[in-house]
Amino acid sequence: MAPTTLLTGATGLVGGALLHVLLGDPARRVFVLARPGAATRALPSNGRTTVLTGDLTRPHLGLDGSCEQMLAREVSEIVHCGADTRFGLPLDAARAVNTTATQALLSLARQCRKLERFAYISTVYVAGRTSGSFAEAPLGHDKGFYNTYQQSKYEAEALVVAAMPDIPAAIVRFSSLIGDSRDGRVQQFNYVHQLMKLLPQNVLPIAPGLPSAPIDLIPTDWAIPALAHVIQTGFRAGAVYQICAGAEGSLGVSEMIELTVHAYESHPEGRRWLPIRVPRLVGLDEFEAYVERRRREPDRLMNELLRVLSYFLPHLGVYQAFENRNTLSVLQAAGLGGAPAVRSYYEKVVHYGLETGWGRRERQWRAA
Repeated sequence: MAPTTLLTGATGLVGGALLHVLLGDPARRVFVLARPGAATRALPSNGRTTVLTGDLTRPHLGLDGSCEQMLAREVSEIVHCGADTRFGLPLDAARAVNTTATQALLSLARQCRKLERFAYISTVYVAGRTSGSFAEAPLGHDKGFYNTYQQSKYEAEALVVAAMPDIPAAIVRFSSLIGDSRDGRVQQFNYVHQLMKLLPQNVLPIAPGLPSAPIDLIPTDWAIPALAHVIQTGFRAGAVYQICAGAEGSLGVSEMIELTVHAYESHPEGRRWLPIRVPRLVGLDEFEAYVERRRREPDRLMNELLRVLSYFLPHLGVYQAFENRNTLSVLQAAGLGGAPAVRSYYEKVVHYGLETGWGRRERQWRAA
């Protein structure tokens, strides 16, 4: 039977790229759930793609009863990529998109009579403040989180796990997407690029960091085909997949800093920041004590910067390694293999950031 997919998040980086891969199957029909707007109008227009105007934050996903009934009759798979990835949202706002909407989609999935798979796209950073090595398995901890995105995704995962006895569901966790391994092109800048950008500006004298702690980074051009294969071919109900580099394929904190400095030194746009004064790496407790002292000072700009940095910078001071053995075995069976070595393209990503003003001059770069 030809698959009929309900896809959320198609106006985002992962969902949008996945949509084009899914449409490579000429027999597949795709219902895209999206809010109205310019991004929605840019979605593919063909006889196999139907855009359903909805809203993840509204009851029943903003769909009327007849639309829900049609989906319950037709849909054989649901791929939930939709999320609000902003780290600084109030918890209620993050939950509305990332947690409550997941519950609504699970409720819809229970009505789908032909449902063969429900794929929930998550993040390895549901690990939050927990240190250690994380298996491809459901995760439970009480260590807390660095931002509301992590917490709301963690809570959504718990909903999916609880539904697994009733629904053929699996969880697919991503680590940090940083760009294209072939030319360094970045489609969506994130906190990793902020670290690249801030390093030469000598903003802080110290930073949290375990020199050898793995920083798991993956390229978009590998991650999206990997996701598509897991969903289309390698899917197993009840499984947790981690699309990541793994501990052996990750950069240590010190090595990441060294590569960033070298990228600045080797690029005309970067040399104007030389010499770069690298912050001293300290333990997380020492850094948090420093932040607390600085926040007592009447420096509004610095306080705002520290607030934003607190959403992600502490990760450099926590050892977190993500296992991917099971996922790699699924990918290798299809000849995809593991992620390209991050050392082979990391500096390309930094150079892309420099050449585009970290996204401000992207149009000119593409025309070059």
